[in-house]
Amino acid sequence: MALKMVRVSPSILAVDWQNEITLNAVIDQLEHSSASFIHLDVMDGKFVQNKTFDEKMVEYIRNRSTLMMDVHLMVENPEKVIDNYLKAGADILTVHYEACKDIEPVLKRIRSKNVLAGVAISPKTPAYKLKDLLKTGLVDVVLVMGVEPGASAQTFIPGMAEKVAEIREMDKNVIISIDGGVNLKNAKLLRTVGANILVSGSTVFKSKNIRKTIQALRGSWGSKFAKLFKKDED
Repeated sequence: MALKMVRVSPSILAVDWQNEITLNAVIDQLEHSSASFIHLDVMDGKFVQNKTFDEKMVEYIRNRSTLMMDVHLMVENPEKVIDNYLKAGADILTVHYEACKDIEPVLKRIRSKNVLAGVAISPKTPAYKLKDLLKTGLVDVVLVMGVEPGASAQTFIPGMAEKVAEIREMDKNVIISIDGGVNLKNAKLLRTVGANILVSGSTVFKSKNIRKTIQALRGSWGSKFAKLFKKDED
């Protein structure tokens, strides 16, 4: 399975997600844009310093949106909570390579529920660490962190685009997502080196026109292709 087009996954971490009115307004804006996903950063205050929300937020947005739920778990011992997010409606469920003692059973569990299994790697984790794991066929999505996990509005770390290219060289078909520091200046480079999904928070939600910004991040494909992505696309 592989994405044939670049997609944008706006991260709600960049908005006042605790304000129901604001959150609902954001969901409505994204529904009328060319976004393919809503990115949800789950932080437990242990794996990373900050703490955000849990599966209840995923379920809340799932019930109000037609977009796919792109759930990124920045938590310790993700194997203990993945079932909660599978039940809540995740379409992509990503766990951190650094948080798993034995990651293969975690990925198998996610895929058994017809959900895309993702593996995230932090900036200090070299790409080659995923080489053997990619050969298992258990990884649907690799999420490359462009910043240190745990907070929004950080600056993109030099060398992370090269990491995307390295992973693309290792696996021509895996979906590659890049999260953190993605903006209109580096989006073209990230698309060129092999990223399929651009996760963006501040760039999207601080712009004057969310719809046009998302389209610009995606490049020349245009918004008319926004609803073509399906989980079984090959």
